[in-house]
Amino acid sequence: MNVFRIKKESGTYAELLETYGFSNLLYNISTSLNEDADIVITDMDLYYEVSIDIDITNYVLNKLNYFPLFRYVKSEKSDPNIVNNVDAYDYLYYKEQKAHKKEAIDKIRKELTGKDKLAIRKSRMMEIEAKYPIDGVFDVYSQIVTPNNIVSFNKLYSNFNSNKVLFKEIINQILKYYASEAYDAGPFNKLIKQEGCNFDEKVTATQLYNPHQGQGVNKPKADGLNRTNFKSSWISETMKISGALTDMICQLIKVGNGFDLKIFVPAYKQVNYAFKYLLIHDFKKHLKGNTPVKIDILNILSLVQIILQHNEYAGKRRKVKDVVCGFHSVYQKDMGQNKAVVNASLIQVPSYIEIGCKEDNERWIEVIEEQKQIISSMEENKGAIQGLLMYRKFLGASDANSFFAFAYWFAGYAFNRISKKQYIKLFSIESLNKLYYSMYHDLKLMEIIQNEGFQAVAKAIRNSTVSLQYAQKENRKFEVRYGVPQLLQTKSKSVEDLAAYIGEFIALYNAETARNYEKGGNGKRSMVREDELNKFYTLLDLYPPYLIGALLASYGFALPKKDIPISERDANSEDDENF
Repeated sequence: MNVFRIKKESGTYAELLETYGFSNLLYNISTSLNEDADIVITDMDLYYEVSIDIDITNYVLNKLNYFPLFRYVKSEKSDPNIVNNVDAYDYLYYKEQKAHKKEAIDKIRKELTGKDKLAIRKSRMMEIEAKYPIDGVFDVYSQIVTPNNIVSFNKLYSNFNSNKVLFKEIINQILKYYASEAYDAGPFNKLIKQEGCNFDEKVTATQLYNPHQGQGVNKPKADGLNRTNFKSSWISETMKISGALTDMICQLIKVGNGFDLKIFVPAYKQVNYAFKYLLIHDFKKHLKGNTPVKIDILNILSLVQIILQHNEYAGKRRKVKDVVCGFHSVYQKDMGQNKAVVNASLIQVPSYIEIGCKEDNERWIEVIEEQKQIISSMEENKGAIQGLLMYRKFLGASDANSFFAFAYWFAGYAFNRISKKQYIKLFSIESLNKLYYSMYHDLKLMEIIQNEGFQAVAKAIRNSTVSLQYAQKENRKFEVRYGVPQLLQTKSKSVEDLAAYIGEFIALYNAETARNYEKGGNGKRSMVREDELNKFYTLLDLYPPYLIGALLASYGFALPKKDIPISERDANSEDDENF
């Protein structure tokens, strides 16, 4: 046996956890046999396939020694009879360490404020990270130890721990279960019913691993109320626990006085087991708490960034989406004693990002890092939800129009934030160039962006808005032009309106610049020449006005990297506690 299948049935991450758990089992088998096996997981549309390059025969199974399929957990609700006899994960210890870490971080934030103390703060934060390193399974164990989940966990762990003499037979049954469509549990059922065998094959589906089968959500047709849970296979549920501990991400979201829960499970098209392990390990090291929509965006961007950083596929040009589809995501609402699933979705990675040579990958990594900083600077609960939804749609659906809508919205949002002296991270012109160069080649965006007239008009907008806002009032030589983002979007509905608006805007801009020269101005601001304006107008004959307006909103409210000021928020950006 070396090829196995896990059928897709729920449309959620349930079967993915099962697949990852089974691949963990194959890895443990190969390790137990001192074999350096290659394990590959492939999404075959109707099912997941797990293959291993060694043939697992009865002869191989007879050489197996006992190993736990997942590590037991020590908590208030755990079975003391098990804890005292196994190498258990000490959840209580790590919970205490997490509290100490938070206390240390809060102390640094209080004592070392201001940009002038940034270097000292970063040094102290590195010391804390070294003292309290991120634990890659704490987030999942913190959900397993809840009263609703620990009972099932104890039962399934005990099936193996209490029946070590049957270990080879149990493993054989699991392998047959996934290797054959005609799985027959009859002989095994007779075996576990023998006197002295303490094996419980009756388990119910736990909502943590089966978001479609929570209590009361267990009927294909809603023809009545039912608070009982689905019965499930002990094999499936065991694999799901194992898969959750290696590949599930649980993040708490502060809502009022309580915490909701967001769960993410990466969905790969095809991945090598060792590479998958490295990806999830690195991903968890950079997790931060956040609000519901921002957390979706930041996790997808981080996932793509980490794949590019590992360079596993460097030189083999392919789409990132051919490696990983995205994240299965589930939102669980805190209802007091229990959590209820209120949303389940697949958040896809962008289709336009390609893995290429080292230089291409580094370009994308830089672009993604800036995008993460921009999204992090937006406050979802204070008016940014509309823009974040546009950006999430742009990522998940690779929808150019959603990004252009976001560009219009962000210009107004950023302009408003800066005018109120509130923090916002702006796009850099260099990063926008890289982004637009790499995406949507069929739109020929670079032909617009490299047009001399477009660049002159965008610079004029920039000089009249964000550049002035960052200057001290007493040093401003020109008036800040408010309302430009809104007018750009309104006037970009037709060629005539956009041409008239830009013509009027540039006329006022040039007149104001000329008056400054007459008063002995320093001459740092140049006027838009007539030939540049004419070159801009030629674009309106070739491209939709909405597209040109969106690009003007992008570049008109961006700054060169060297001109983007470092704020107190930038100085503290690395101080946020990893979750």
